[in-house]
Amino acid sequence: MQLDLDVVGRTFEGPAFSMDWQRAALYALGIGAGPEALDFTWEGSPAFQVYPSFAVVPAQRLVFPALTAIGADYRTLVHGEQTIRVHHPLPAKGDLRSTARIPAVYDKGKAAVVLIETQTFDEAGTLLAETLWSIFCRGQGGFGGEAGPAPVLPVAAEGVPPAFEASCPTSPSQALLYRLSGDHNPLHVDPALATKVGFEGPILHGLCTYGMATRELVHRLCGGDAARLRRFSARFSGVVYPGTTVVVRAVPSTTPGTWLVDARVGERSVLSHGVVEIG
Repeated sequence: MQLDLDVVGRTFEGPAFSMDWQRAALYALGIGAGPEALDFTWEGSPAFQVYPSFAVVPAQRLVFPALTAIGADYRTLVHGEQTIRVHHPLPAKGDLRSTARIPAVYDKGKAAVVLIETQTFDEAGTLLAETLWSIFCRGQGGFGGEAGPAPVLPVAAEGVPPAFEASCPTSPSQALLYRLSGDHNPLHVDPALATKVGFEGPILHGLCTYGMATRELVHRLCGGDAARLRRFSARFSGVVYPGTTVVVRAVPSTTPGTWLVDARVGERSVLSHGVVEIG
């Protein structure tokens, strides 16, 4: 199944995304926030905020049309990496509009990596957030394209302990809750499908794990102020099963305002190559 490279550079636009406090609170609950985070879960809080990783929610509605247009095989694709860049705090109310484009497709031999970038704007046209999705399409490489740049990470500060290491329990129903924010892939719900494709059972959304890491970064590095998180990128390096505990860690780097981030379940890596920028 060949990718349609003529789609590269095409712009995709979607209908308005109606934002309200319920969407924001439901997302917060989906990534494990609770009564300790009322600024994100209770609309009555004077400092009610939206977690920065919510930026993936309105953007995701354009990712699937872009993948369909380029001819990605949904049976074999894997979400490889995710980046958010937040320019202004996401509002708890109002219509948001997003656009998406595929800036590049890289040839990895037996696989291709499709990059999808999105921009989300408020009603006044102010750019709020950008996202970058790296989708690994197995069996769709070998078309003679560029392999793409190698990742370059900041250098960890020597002899400095982690800024934090946080245990984040997930509930057996975590995926059922997170999917209500818009990711309805049955792989996260249907035991028969999950075992058919080789998993022990339904797996947690990678973006839920990513959101949990974002939650910890906001509370532990930003003092609970979501506006301070400017950028967060990470690679999905392993699966998480609902009911297990994810341990998120941030290590200072030699670059000011930047930390290296990873997450594990036991000894297994589930998020790697993480970089967060805090303002």
